[in-house]
Amino acid sequence: MRDIPIHYQIACVILTALFIWSFSIAREPRGWRRLFQSMFSKSETFSVNKNKVIDEALKRYGIVVAMSILVVDVTCFVLGVTDRKREQMRHLTPEQRETMNEINKVKSNTGVSPLP
Repeated sequence: MRDIPIHYQIACVILTALFIWSFSIAREPRGWRRLFQSMFSKSETFSVNKNKVIDEALKRYGIVVAMSILVVDVTCFVLGVTDRKREQMRHLTPEQRETMNEINKVKSNTGVSPLP
């Protein structure tokens, strides 16, 4: 993790925690709904059908939200891992890039792995 910049590391930790939390809500919406209702809702209105609808909506949208967070988390991780290489490529001159592309083409044609 030493090669990954700190801002990518922090973002990955936060996004992973958000993913786990949102996925746990989507997996067991009843417990989370009950917790929310006990803290913020008035106890006089109780409807089994309304609670089922809420649970189904939490499950449906919770999975979408959790998977979206996971995609952003993986993207952030990949950006962090490739940050050093992308920074090196930014500082190349056009001639150096062309030379590197030609070397990679020759190596890919001969079966030798291209430059990293």
